[in-house]
Amino acid sequence: MAEPIHLKVSCHACGYTIEGTARYGPGHYVQEGIPFEFIAIGKEITAKGRRVKAEAICVCPKCTVKNKYLI
Repeated sequence: MAEPIHLKVSCHACGYTIEGTARYGPGHYVQEGIPFEFIAIGKEITAKGRRVKAEAICVCPKCTVKNKYLI
């Protein structure tokens, strides 16, 4: 089953809010909104359930700076 990923971050350079979503699962990755590069680096199990730990890289549409985040 695909896990929904919601990315809402601020650009490091200009402060513009970057938003995007994706669905991630075995053999399944679909982006919506701002395109971002997604690299899964592990899993985290909490009281709320299982969550994917990942690194997201996206380019700000306003100032074209490449931003990197851990989610």
